[in-house]
Amino acid sequence: MKNGYYNDSTLAKFGEALREAAEAVKAGEETRVRISNSNSKMGAVASVSTLPFITCPSCCASTCGAKCYAAKLANLRPAVLKSYAVNTALALHRPDLYWAQVNTAVMAVRYFRFHVSGDIMNYDYFCHMIEIARNNDRTEILCFTKRFEIVNRWISENGELPGNLHILFSGWSNLKPENPHRLPETNVIERGAEPADDWKICGGNCFNCACRGLGCWNAQRGDVVAFHMH
Repeated sequence: MKNGYYNDSTLAKFGEALREAAEAVKAGEETRVRISNSNSKMGAVASVSTLPFITCPSCCASTCGAKCYAAKLANLRPAVLKSYAVNTALALHRPDLYWAQVNTAVMAVRYFRFHVSGDIMNYDYFCHMIEIARNNDRTEILCFTKRFEIVNRWISENGELPGNLHILFSGWSNLKPENPHRLPETNVIERGAEPADDWKICGGNCFNCACRGLGCWNAQRGDVVAFHMH
């Protein structure tokens, strides 16, 4: 397989990092969730991330995987890869530690994002995200996801999402989200292409938009926020 960053070598490297992290977590050598307080694109928005590809749905192989900036960063920087791997291992093998620390991090900030890298792992993981949002209703929480079936199932079974949990379904030029509840969506603007007239264009800094109540943080049902291709 050769598809940009989504290739056999990278998948094997990330899988091995997860195996090593899982061993350390089970042995009690790793117990701390890595929380990012900011980065150049996010600004001062705290976030938690997991391994790209490993926690993402299979559709990423034919959509965003080839150009995944998180996979590029993890592949180039061993410390970043280890952080993503440890977070993933904690979520899988010590969810009590993972969610307690994530809740503490969310409690301390005004804005928080799930998964600058990675995606919602499973239905139980999403239920914990719901609980985090309910426990911290003064914190605005943002999450882009291609796990459409998980979110759709939760809404069908439970009703409306918490008002402070902003879920955007992540589309791609060749992927239209399954979106019966008309949640806000994202799409990409390919190089040389023009966005649709009704798309909102990403302002480039999550914190700036959050503070002004714009963009993804204020996207409504039926809205599409578009990102220029990285």
